[in-house]
Amino acid sequence: YDFIFMDAAKAQYINYLPHLIRLMEKGAILLTDNVLQDGDLFESRYGIIRRNRTIHTRMREYLEAVKSSNELETSIVQIGDGITLSVKL
Repeated sequence: YDFIFMDAAKAQYINYLPHLIRLMEKGAILLTDNVLQDGDLFESRYGIIRRNRTIHTRMREYLEAVKSSNELETSIVQIGDGITLSVKL
């Protein structure tokens, strides 16, 4: 694929990532929606209501994975609930 828009179960983003990277061609764009969780990711994990902590933790894992990937160049855009724009290298 040359463009993928991911707006799915937020706690599953980290699990989808390796499969999406495999499907992407060089130069393809992955746009991921709602990565800042209404600004909750700027808060301490303990400042988040208990039922949202798993999503909070997994979204942080996802953001770390896309930012540190050797296969992607990623920018986090603070608009709305946040998006990431990743280009496959």
